[in-house]
Amino acid sequence: MSVVGHDTNIVVVAVIHRDGKVFIAKRADTKETWPGKFELVGGHVDPGETLEVALQREVREEIDAEVTIGPIIGAFTYESEDTFKVEICYLCELADPASEPVINPEDHSEGRWISKADLGMLTEGDNEAIVITKALELIDQDKGE
Repeated sequence: MSVVGHDTNIVVVAVIHRDGKVFIAKRADTKETWPGKFELVGGHVDPGETLEVALQREVREEIDAEVTIGPIIGAFTYESEDTFKVEICYLCELADPASEPVINPEDHSEGRWISKADLGMLTEGDNEAIVITKALELIDQDKGE
């Protein structure tokens, strides 16, 4: 991939986990890029924002929730809409473990908590799928499984 004179965006996403599962959301069919694709919740970092502030903002905008941000568990690059993107993936938990994410219909059409058994619903080899797999393995290790 070689883009001369390209724009670069930094993207932050939350790998939100609970009870051995990770939360993913299905992109709204009205989205220009990848409509109907399941993804992690997050988005672009705005100028002047720290990565963590941007992640909190994006999570609030997309699923009306607050998260406790943990360590970075993955990062990768890709090209989208003629823009080079760097995606940074943070392991997170809902600040209120009893709450449920509330999907913003402008961004997503549904949300799901998935386990290892559900990984087949993601695009094989997709960078986010690789990070989700890693997250589920780390969560299992922490539980002693």
